[in-house]
Amino acid sequence: MSEPHPAPSPPRPAPARPRGSWFARRKVAAVDAGSARTHDSLLSQVSRGERPSQTTRTGAAVVALSVTVLVAYAVAVVLLVLATFAPKNLYGWVGVVIGWLVVVAVAPRPNRLDDVRPLTIDECPNLHRHVAAVADAVGTRPPDALAVSTDFNAGVTRLGWGRRQVLVIGLPLWTLLTDDARLALLAHEMGHLRGRDATTGYVTWTAHGILHRFATLLTPLPADAYTDFADYRPVIEESQATMNAVGSFLLRIASLPATLLLLLFERLDAVSSQRGEYLADLRAAEVAGSHALVNLLVTLENVPGLHTLAAAGVRRREDPFVVLDTVRERPAPTSVQVDAARQRAREQDLRWDSSHPRDDLRLSLVEARAAERTLERTDVEHEAAAELARLRNGLARQFADDLIETYH
Repeated sequence: MSEPHPAPSPPRPAPARPRGSWFARRKVAAVDAGSARTHDSLLSQVSRGERPSQTTRTGAAVVALSVTVLVAYAVAVVLLVLATFAPKNLYGWVGVVIGWLVVVAVAPRPNRLDDVRPLTIDECPNLHRHVAAVADAVGTRPPDALAVSTDFNAGVTRLGWGRRQVLVIGLPLWTLLTDDARLALLAHEMGHLRGRDATTGYVTWTAHGILHRFATLLTPLPADAYTDFADYRPVIEESQATMNAVGSFLLRIASLPATLLLLLFERLDAVSSQRGEYLADLRAAEVAGSHALVNLLVTLENVPGLHTLAAAGVRRREDPFVVLDTVRERPAPTSVQVDAARQRAREQDLRWDSSHPRDDLRLSLVEARAAERTLERTDVEHEAAAELARLRNGLARQFADDLIETYH
């Protein structure tokens, strides 16, 4: 539920995964393997009562590789600037132009947040104080800014080219959660800040974008790609297929170094990012209690159905936030329901999105911690929830439009 990975659309994908490309299958396998190995290692430490460390050799390798990519890109820009002003013939100018086209195409992009509403301290003073208290309990600085969206999501990210950390709270998700689950959600996101996931994530996200765009430039066209050169006579179609196959083969050879480097990056980052999610869960359990985090994880597993429930309310011309209010009134999941959720996650490969560990692995690790809530309940927590509730009227129309658009 946290950046640098992109925010997911409200419903999660169907359990059955498409076969995907060779690269996509390797990427999924890397995430699954990294998640399982990290889970087993952390579970062993937690069972012995140890506190896992944040830094690992793999995490350091990801940061080192990211810095290398960024430095290499900066060097390429400097060399192109020197080449641009150096004397050269026509072929030199052609090379410089192509070089600039490639550099601009793969250039880092600033991180932006669309469709979010900033929440100033004057508008929501208690929410800012509550988030600061949660951050202090986790052992980190609070985020620089808060914002709210109409997504079934929450996360911490960095904006633009600066170092401003922003916590974005999805009001639909917040509405359907109990008070304890809300605390667990905030503590999980603050756990990412404590682990400096937003800082290192911004570096790795920027480097990953450069590698991904560079590899994409060299990606071969599919076998049935459309072309303006065909006149659709049978003999021309056969020739086109042959030329496309030859071109694809040559491009695959040319793109192999970039593809392998990107795959290495994905494999290293998979292990590092999975560890970050697990550690954020453990920190949240220490603040909100293991029971609250289990409640949160089981609820998140049912988000697709809750999204459908809210959409059905919109079709009945009901306020979707009022519909979601009924969800938080449901009793906490029993041990039988938690076991069923764990089995369902294992059998159907359920997870929040492709960047998160499988839900059953997260549940087992949290339950092994067996922690009680340590942050005292205060009036500020209650007032913070009331401030967010007052925002519903202004966001109900946008939320309803989002739901209708999803199922249009």
